[in-house]
Amino acid sequence: MHQPLSDPRRPQQKVTVKVAGMHCTNCALSLEKHLLKVGANAPSVDYATGHTSFSVASPAATHDIVKSIQRLGYTVTEGSNIGSAGAGEHSDSPDHDHNIALYVKAAIAAALTAPMLLAMFLPHSVLHEPWLQCILATPVFIIGVLHFGGSGVRSLRAGVANMDVLICLGIVAGYLSSIISLFAGLSHEMIFFEATSSIVTFVMIGHLLEDRAVRKTTSAIESLAALQPRRAVRITGTDPDGVSTEEIDTAQVALGDLLRINSGDTIPTDGTIERGTLSCNETMITGESLPVDKQRGDRVIGGSIALEGSAIIRACAVGDDTVLASIVRLVHEAHQRKPQIQRLGDAVSAVFVPGVIVVSIVVLVGGMLFFGLSATEALVRALAIAVVACPCAMGLATPTAIMVALGRAATSGILIRGGDTLERLASVKQIGFDKTGTLTAGSLRVTHFETHNGTPPDDARGIIAALQRHSSHPIAKALVREFSSARSSESFSSVTESKGIGLEGTNTRGDVYACGGRAIMERYNVSLPADIVLIKNGRCVASLTLEDTVRTEATQVLKESHALGLSTSIISGDTTAKTASVAQQMGIRDVHAEQLPHQKLELVRAKQSDSPIAYVGDGINDAPTLAEASVGISLSSASDVAMHSAQGILAVNTLHNLPAAIRLARITVRTIKQNLFWAFFYNILAIPLAAFGYISPLAGALIMTGSDIIIVANSLRIKLASIAPSDRATSSRA
Repeated sequence: MHQPLSDPRRPQQKVTVKVAGMHCTNCALSLEKHLLKVGANAPSVDYATGHTSFSVASPAATHDIVKSIQRLGYTVTEGSNIGSAGAGEHSDSPDHDHNIALYVKAAIAAALTAPMLLAMFLPHSVLHEPWLQCILATPVFIIGVLHFGGSGVRSLRAGVANMDVLICLGIVAGYLSSIISLFAGLSHEMIFFEATSSIVTFVMIGHLLEDRAVRKTTSAIESLAALQPRRAVRITGTDPDGVSTEEIDTAQVALGDLLRINSGDTIPTDGTIERGTLSCNETMITGESLPVDKQRGDRVIGGSIALEGSAIIRACAVGDDTVLASIVRLVHEAHQRKPQIQRLGDAVSAVFVPGVIVVSIVVLVGGMLFFGLSATEALVRALAIAVVACPCAMGLATPTAIMVALGRAATSGILIRGGDTLERLASVKQIGFDKTGTLTAGSLRVTHFETHNGTPPDDARGIIAALQRHSSHPIAKALVREFSSARSSESFSSVTESKGIGLEGTNTRGDVYACGGRAIMERYNVSLPADIVLIKNGRCVASLTLEDTVRTEATQVLKESHALGLSTSIISGDTTAKTASVAQQMGIRDVHAEQLPHQKLELVRAKQSDSPIAYVGDGINDAPTLAEASVGISLSSASDVAMHSAQGILAVNTLHNLPAAIRLARITVRTIKQNLFWAFFYNILAIPLAAFGYISPLAGALIMTGSDIIIVANSLRIKLASIAPSDRATSSRA
């Protein structure tokens, strides 16, 4: 075990460790309660990654707390560094082994339970033989006790009676009563092997589905850290033949080091350009849809990509001080700030479990002492209470609805990470949209083209295309594609590209043309609201602006969102003018432009303090906000980090299914509430009837099975529910 991160110089320090062995969200809840019990402050357990953080007053307290976690049966595998979380996690980790074991246990339980369930439809089958059912049920019972018992015991140690305690109570009561009846030769009505096995199998499948959904969530922090290149080229000195360099690990870069950057390189750290020019893709940081040209004195950002050019930069920030490291830190903190979803079943079980035990004991003892019941009759009633109070219905209420909903979502092109995401998505009251690549398609087009000084438009287009063909810059490629049909009468004798500035060409008559962005406009004193200008002999003859194309489905999605009662906003890192243009087309009034990652994060936090918010984004710069929002949603074309930070992914790379996802979430939560109501109503009604002898253990098992069927049938209704908009809903509000 690695030493957890802690700083002895701080009176109250934050410690982060990785805990292996949690198999459900109940484990995370129990561990948090335990940490509070042993003196940890502000504990936060992320079941998806195993990362567990808390604050302590001294390193000695940290050691004691880690030991107490291990005594609960968990494994503390490593300390977690914010910048490198997830590193070193391989397929042979304890979590991976547990995942395989869960599949194996569920498969064995299902295979052994299936014949006993089949017997219900074959009245004269050999499968009704009690000894055969005992042979089939015993391995399932052992699997159930080992699987649910560990979590139940840990929860009891932490002072929380979770759902696993209820499950163990039911299967132990059912199995032991069946064994006693079998060996004592009692009535067949006292044998519940099929009910016991069904409880174990169904609930374990629910755990398996939850585990599968959550384990697919790869650590966004690990993906972010991977953006930083492992190697950097450092300049060591000069000689008559040029510049001497050495290749080093990025971690060895120090403040003030000179680094060489070439076209196609990922910039290893934040720095300023000392010599040369670069055209950089900084979408991950700023959300700017266009490449940014950099000259001497300009700052470059570590993790951004040098699309064109070469330069020498001086490192001005390294390690945890870089912009990329700050984004990693923001994502980590956002994960830690996520509220824990309080499951209604767990809250009730804290009272329900001891209540059932007390009632069973009172009926067993009191029935013999005060009501003249025989020992057998009192035992039958006590066992009937335990069986009829079996939490199978409670255990199925949420997993079955989630299972159907996740399957329905997947077939509808919506990938949702876990049932708690559905719960949060159903509660959102507002949606924040990133602009570039989310509301827009990410492909550049010319939105405004204007000629000056009497230049024919077709001639200007042809000249721009002829010049830009000499460049491989992304903007040049977009302009050539846009003006590909234009033909120029000009013939250029020479064309020169100045990286970070633009293109200059001389035609056969000696006219000098220049085409470029900000640098060209500054050189020729052109003041126009344009992205690109064309200069002829020092005079501006054409100008144009570039924008992303708005997604064709975006307007309809906004209408449907409004029809669902949701307020909408744009939160973008792009320029104010471009963001306002898209907002006007969409009819969105709440607009926030030129937002850096930390500003987006703070803005979403502020909005979230009023009501739950879903944030839809696709860039690396959106990752902290996606993690912080009540629900983060990305498109399938988004960056890996954005998809890993999001809890929902629109799989067919379109916003079309976003309103459908919200409708599905609302239907699912409503179904879960109906299921839980029935499960609680069934127990509240059945327990008193069992206590007074009106329900036998067998009848209790049958009623329990009926309750399960009702819950499963109600959950299956999600598959048939309509999640498409009605014409009246979509036209009622724009």
